[in-house]
Amino acid sequence: MGKHKDGHSYMNCVGIIRKIEDIPELKFRLIDISESKSHKQMSKYSLLLAEHILKVSNIEKSSDIAECFEINLKWQDGKVKFQDARNVAFKINRLASEEKDPVRVKVLRAMGQVAATPHVKWHALIASDYAITLINLLYPNDLDEVRKEREIQIGLMKSV
Repeated sequence: MGKHKDGHSYMNCVGIIRKIEDIPELKFRLIDISESKSHKQMSKYSLLLAEHILKVSNIEKSSDIAECFEINLKWQDGKVKFQDARNVAFKINRLASEEKDPVRVKVLRAMGQVAATPHVKWHALIASDYAITLINLLYPNDLDEVRKEREIQIGLMKSV
């Protein structure tokens, strides 16, 4: 599950988030579904996830967050190179490191991954994990909420 042909986990390609209360079988199911998705499909998934994260967190789409959406869409349309997306991701991650509100930090971290998805498609899975850390923050020790979130993510992934 979630492995390259050489046996290494896809998540090792882009790093992993520590301190996450999760349901491993649902995470692995999401990863398995993602393996059949193209880079463009993963970018579409990351945008659907981003909209969902904004709703869950009640965070408004600021101009900086909107830039994450725009760069991802422009890349999908072939109007920008992945380096442009990386630059937006770096900017958003800088904002996250300066942010004091823990909910906004999680949202910005997820948005940085959405912006980075044109660079490497597996960033969409990291955004999924940041969504779980957001749920962990909003609903401490509530694996039912984690399950709901992973099931939403699986639904979104299947839809692209």
